[in-house]
Amino acid sequence: MRRICIAGIGALGGMLSAMLGQKYAESMTLIARGERAESLREHGVILHSTYYGEKTARIPNVVSECSSLPLQDIVIIAVKNYSLSEIADTLEPAIGENTVILPVLNGTEAGDWLRLRFPQAIVGDALMYTTTGANADYSITQRGPYTYLYMGSKVCWPEEKMNRIREVYELLLSVGFDVRWSERIESEIWQKFILNCAFNTVTARYVTDSGTIRADPVMRDQVYHLLKEAYEVGVSEGVELPENLVETKYRFMMEKQDPSGTSSMRRDVEAKRKTELDAFTGAVLRKAEAHHLEVPYTREMHQALLSIIREE
Repeated sequence: MRRICIAGIGALGGMLSAMLGQKYAESMTLIARGERAESLREHGVILHSTYYGEKTARIPNVVSECSSLPLQDIVIIAVKNYSLSEIADTLEPAIGENTVILPVLNGTEAGDWLRLRFPQAIVGDALMYTTTGANADYSITQRGPYTYLYMGSKVCWPEEKMNRIREVYELLLSVGFDVRWSERIESEIWQKFILNCAFNTVTARYVTDSGTIRADPVMRDQVYHLLKEAYEVGVSEGVELPENLVETKYRFMMEKQDPSGTSSMRRDVEAKRKTELDAFTGAVLRKAEAHHLEVPYTREMHQALLSIIREE
């Protein structure tokens, strides 16, 4: 059986651990520290899910560092972007030339960064759509009628290496996880990124939810223009995106999104934790500058959130 390591046992990593642990617990290693690690050892990974049901996975191998681990076959990374460099340093002893790394992070840059950091490994790309959060007792709660993961690879690996990435897809399928293979994974990543650049930043700036955004004309206008600016940057980057993407994402937020829905970045702002601001509006600003594009709504939102974070 393949050795599977999951780093980042928060909302997404916890859910993936709980699902994979139903069949593969003895082959798995979780990277966790402090009270979270103690809770995982004592109680297991606990998932309360509207979509997948109640799951508990008791995974015996929970470690804080990887120096004593054998090389891993599969490493799933589900940390926030600002922790990526630190977790990469932790994982380094466990990553070899046959290790598949699957980053499940927000933004567009994690897979590219990991391919530079671990040129010997086989790095895929992924994104997840879900409404999921970690609780104070380190259990995970997923709400709503969907949770699914897209995966693939921006890089056209040789067939043998691409098949190794597909093994991760098959493992997730085997435990009933809703996982979807994409030959256009860069487009899928950008489509979610563009949505996040509007939804995450507006909900964080105003500490609010979808329903409040819909009722406020100023917020609605900001959402639309943030979507539009991120889309224009993506097109300038050469990403193949649907022509009607801005309107589609805007209608989704205005008509279909759960009115109580909010973002992890809002929760981070409220809890006075680090945020992924740089992975969203920061990335748009960097890429826009490279293409000589004006993105005034993104710039204003970025500065407003920086002020909030600094004040806290």
